[in-house]
Amino acid sequence: MNESAETIITDELRDCIGQKGPRRALETLSASDVRRYVDATGDANPLWLDDGFARSAGYKGRLLPPILVGWTPFSVKEPEGNASSFDVRRQLPVPPAYTNVRNAGSETEWLKPVHLGEPLTCQSHIVDIAAREGKMGVGIYVTQLEEVRNAENELVFARRHTVALFRERKAKE
Repeated sequence: MNESAETIITDELRDCIGQKGPRRALETLSASDVRRYVDATGDANPLWLDDGFARSAGYKGRLLPPILVGWTPFSVKEPEGNASSFDVRRQLPVPPAYTNVRNAGSETEWLKPVHLGEPLTCQSHIVDIAAREGKMGVGIYVTQLEEVRNAENELVFARRHTVALFRERKAKE
């Protein structure tokens, strides 16, 4: 099949723009998760480690390192073929040969601090699908917005992430 940037985005694929995945509860991060983070990174900020220090800085208790809040949505494990997938991008009707997935950029905003043990939910939705011709051939660029909310439904984290999908090529190609 010889796709072009003008024909690869079908009406069925275009209709997926705006599609939302289910709101999913994220794993609650514990003090041991924060200790492992500190051990791995050396980021021993007392806001993550000391309740008294965090309270003296105006918080109700210890905070989660923001990078852990951003990592948590990616840690969701889903069974193969799950029709109610958290990641709606995985459900898109792209051509079967488009299995070569590349990161095409992301923008992240941390909007509110998250406290240790605070329950969080995440939801993603497709905000754009486009095709472009490049060195690797025609790519399908899918932009997805991931939103993390706290128990009060306040937005605490947002990531706009774009992936590019390309045809899998054989060595001779």
